[in-house]
Amino acid sequence: MVKLTNDQNIKNLKKRKILRRFIILFGILTIVLAILSLTVKLGFGYSLVAFIIMTILTRQREKIPINLNKDIETKRIEKAIEKQQKKQKRK
Repeated sequence: MVKLTNDQNIKNLKKRKILRRFIILFGILTIVLAILSLTVKLGFGYSLVAFIIMTILTRQREKIPINLNKDIETKRIEKAIEKQQKKQKRK
């Protein structure tokens, strides 16, 4: 794992957040263009291009290193376990 300073980690988290928004945007665009290519006489190349851009952005996002605090990870796991236990009690 790469040793990052706090400022670098925050900068990387902001980059990942921006990339996540673009990935969501291109994902929705891909779905819309695919539906339009099925209903209207629109070429499927547009949806393919949007999908390729989304894939490239996803890979770029995964390459950005971040340091997660183990306390945060354990809190997420504990919350997930609590939710599962509440669902089982309701049944």
